Amino acid sequence: MELEWFVAPSSDPTRRPTREELALLAHRFEKPLPRGGLISWEPGGQLELSSAPHESLRSCLEAAAADLAVVREQTRRHGLRLVAGGLDPRPPEFAVALPRYQALRRYYARWGSSGDALLCNTASVQVNVDAGDASDGWRGRSRRWLVANSLGPVLMAMFANSPVRHGEDQRRGTALSGRQLLRFQTDRFRSGPLPYDGDPRCAWTRYALDANVVAIRRPAREGTRPGVLPPTAGGPRYLLEPDVDGGRDSAPVWTTAPEGLSLRQWLRGAGPGGVRPEDVIHHLKTLVPPVRACGHLELRMIDAQHGDDWMVPVAVVAALMDDRTTSDAAASLVSGGLLPPTRQDWIDAARRGMADPGTADLAQRVMRLALTGLHRLDVPPSVLETVDRFADQHTLRGSAPAQRRWLHRTAVA
Repeated sequence: MELEWFVAPSSDPTRRPTREELALLAHRFEKPLPRGGLISWEPGGQLELSSAPHESLRSCLEAAAADLAVVREQTRRHGLRLVAGGLDPRPPEFAVALPRYQALRRYYARWGSSGDALLCNTASVQVNVDAGDASDGWRGRSRRWLVANSLGPVLMAMFANSPVRHGEDQRRGTALSGRQLLRFQTDRFRSGPLPYDGDPRCAWTRYALDANVVAIRRPAREGTRPGVLPPTAGGPRYLLEPDVDGGRDSAPVWTTAPEGLSLRQWLRGAGPGGVRPEDVIHHLKTLVPPVRACGHLELRMIDAQHGDDWMVPVAVVAALMDDRTTSDAAASLVSGGLLPPTRQDWIDAARRGMADPGTADLAQRVMRLALTGLHRLDVPPSVLETVDRFADQHTLRGSAPAQRRWLHRTAVA
């Protein structure tokens, strides 16, 4: 799993930390955490905890919780705190100057100012699971692809936690997953859902080939890597910048790609120079559909959650994917007359979420299936209690965290 938080000074959560404050904290996390987790930083200074892969839900949750305890303690010692939620209300500000982030910023500028907010002001819970095998059974990749994509809008609605007003006409109401709606409003061919195909390899390949290239990456000099600058380097600094050697920027150079250049066209001879294997890899990393296929499946539609509720979507996804009985029931649910969701279905789910009666009904059925399946996955009682509490407070009442948060207008750290 990959868990993201915003970082704020404990004394003033409305202020963004300085780059020096973030750099001091970053130096504490240059090595893997005790249970194998890694810390990385998103463009706006969002802290991301990536757990090591695990063979069971129990071991994954226990390891992530232990590493998170260390992160929370170190953050507190530095006068900072982790703030949960899918969208940051503070003005966007870049804290990480890695060239690929700057290239993405230039690319998203084509869609107005929403690109900065997308890169700097969003946080999620990303659940990563095996893509599956070649069988036709419950562990087959076609089955897992079907379940992940068909139930994706429902999962987004269940865990919507980024409420915002959308549109000039305030009567249109509140978008409950403003984070995901913001993503849909940019490059639809990079962030939109994949059209359904029985073979995820074919669907993903077509999607990747047809997506536009963000930038052309070429090394300025070999043998260098991006690093964390010490806060004493002097002058205004970003948290992460390219290493500087002898006054020359030695990091790779990212040149904005010609507008409208797809990977397919580049491979066929259009664009500057030939395509190298690493160019394809970097291109794939810029694609952010709700479900991404890259050796495994990444479920990217879930907003960051409050407190320890990050474990709830992880547990629900694991039950749907890795408990045979629950997986069979979920597959029957999505193949029993439920059409594959369209792009508009995803947008509607981001806007209305559990406020839509049909979505709420389906989410409640999914949650009940997951609760039953978790008892067979040997998860700790504390996890079952957390999922039960979340279901009782939100899903089984036909609401999501965003609805309660918007009602009370409070941000929970």
